[in-house]
Amino acid sequence: MELADIKRQLRSFCRRNRTALKYTHIGQYTAEEVGDMFLECVGPEELEKILHDIEIINQRGGDSVKYFMLILEGLKAA
Repeated sequence: MELADIKRQLRSFCRRNRTALKYTHIGQYTAEEVGDMFLECVGPEELEKILHDIEIINQRGGDSVKYFMLILEGLKAA
């Protein structure tokens, strides 16, 4: 997957889940800023894996926002 596609998918996820994410420590950032921060922290390969996991969680009717928030907490702690 190309870098532009990865950024686009992450921005889309953040915009769809804006309400839940605004109560986290990234709540004051735009979707574009969140995407750039994630890319800096984990790199494009890992971000692609995260987005793939989110897609699978959504297909199975799971809570992808909770998964994303757990990753945020892990990055905040690191």
